[in-house]
Amino acid sequence: KRPQVVVLKRSGMMPVLHLTEGQVWHLFLSHIWSSGQDQVAVIKRLMQRLMPDIRIFLDVDDLEDISYLEKYIQQSANILFFLSRGYFRSKNCLREIYASAAQLKPVVLVHEGDKLHGGDTFEVLFEESPIEVRSFIFQSAA
Repeated sequence: KRPQVVVLKRSGMMPVLHLTEGQVWHLFLSHIWSSGQDQVAVIKRLMQRLMPDIRIFLDVDDLEDISYLEKYIQQSANILFFLSRGYFRSKNCLREIYASAAQLKPVVLVHEGDKLHGGDTFEVLFEESPIEVRSFIFQSAA
């Protein structure tokens, strides 16, 4: 059985993933360890299975120095915010959010709603988010 991969409907070919100068990662996975680590590891594995050439930053695999968080954001084309319990109370997640906002990075939101897996309601997470970057985070989540 052939492995399943993403192909373009028009050509039937796998998409060519581009990075601009200075970019190393197609996607940066921003999450809080206590309630999102397992989920983002699954997201990374599944995306790599579907798009073998994709480069995804995940701290447990790629973090060399915590002081470089802003640099890792700069080197990433897109940012995924994994919204789970405590995400907006994490100092490092906030650093990633503020760096993403300052650099106007494209953002994807993934919401863990299952409280048994570290989730919370979207409304609670929205209210916990910093007001000064709330519109950046939730700009298209309406």
